[in-house]
Amino acid sequence: MLFEYMQQLVETQDGKVLFVLALIAGAMTIDYFTGTLASRINPSETPNSGKGINGILRKISSMILMVFFIPVSVLIPSHAGTAMLYTLYIGYLLMEILSLLENFERMGVEVDLFRKFLEVIRGKKEDDN
Repeated sequence: MLFEYMQQLVETQDGKVLFVLALIAGAMTIDYFTGTLASRINPSETPNSGKGINGILRKISSMILMVFFIPVSVLIPSHAGTAMLYTLYIGYLLMEILSLLENFERMGVEVDLFRKFLEVIRGKKEDDN
């Protein structure tokens, strides 16, 4: 039932854009909380409220820009604007996923399963290690 609802949600371009934007917002929220938790758990780090507020402001600014680019993408002809919008959104989503995995790693959670994924996103080769 949940998968059917999500499939209906992404049947239109509008639904797809909003779905990816919602994924980004969810990932940003989880990233903030896991980052806060990681700084509290990790003894080598001291929690810094200024750093947390700065992170929140950057995430809010990013969301405002991503929403702003929705009507801008309509101005670009031949669906190229939609393609650019998806590229921007997927890039942001990958950055948030990378940040989430780094937060879990800082908390001491084994992320070896995702190690290869991290290396591909970072553009590192095995020889660089």
